[in-house]
Amino acid sequence: MSLLLLLLAAAANAPVAEASGATVGAPVDYGRLIDNAIDGNRVIQADTMLAQWRADPAPGDKAGIAIAEARLALAKGQDAEAEARFAALAQAGMTDCRIDEGLGIARLRLGRPQQATELLRRAADHCDRSWRTWNALGVAYDAGKSWALSAAAYERAFQLTGRPVQVLNNYGLSLMAQGEADKAAVIFDQARRMAPDDARIISNGDAAQIMAGRDIERRAEDDADSWAKRLGDAGQVAMRMGDAVKARAYLSRAMTEAESYQPKAAAALAAMGARP
Repeated sequence: MSLLLLLLAAAANAPVAEASGATVGAPVDYGRLIDNAIDGNRVIQADTMLAQWRADPAPGDKAGIAIAEARLALAKGQDAEAEARFAALAQAGMTDCRIDEGLGIARLRLGRPQQATELLRRAADHCDRSWRTWNALGVAYDAGKSWALSAAAYERAFQLTGRPVQVLNNYGLSLMAQGEADKAAVIFDQARRMAPDDARIISNGDAAQIMAGRDIERRAEDDADSWAKRLGDAGQVAMRMGDAVKARAYLSRAMTEAESYQPKAAAALAAMGARP
């Protein structure tokens, strides 16, 4: 069975992550709870627990607090700070796959995929059940156009997470980069069924449809402004593809849908040497 079919079939059977908490009467395991909160995208909760941990640390908690601080910086999108924190931990000789994963992801986000790849491989070797590691490894392999390796990494990530939309998005982008727009459109359709209001998925799915030579369709939820934006974005995709006729058509339609979008569409048309 092809990877595409495996991914789509797995969507119906993806495991749901179980919530976990501290045992009543036992010491609070802040490290585990913060890791769970970060993995569940509950950043505010993780921040609160980290403050509590800092206020009342147990002997030997220093290293765990440092890792939590670095992971939380990464979760907040503070990539340069996270990279510095993880790098300091690695230079201090700490061996923890969360450090390799975090440093690899930070460097990947900072545009250094070659430096990230080996770190993420090492993280996958030692903690092979982290979907974030495998997902990031797929992105790193994509940067090097190692398509077979990235596909395998995304498949592994997909199997490990109950929240597969991010993995599907990245795999769809990978397929688009390979010129497989039809397959990418199928992946984005699956992702949109899971997250119908995710603007990133909608935008990337529209781009895949345009690249595949198909028109985009208005959703029932689209008001005039959101539909005009989608039409305008589709025009920009067509323009990048070199299809001036389709680009003008989309941008002109965008202007008629919403007055708020007219200046942007008019500017794009003017840049093409066309009058609206």
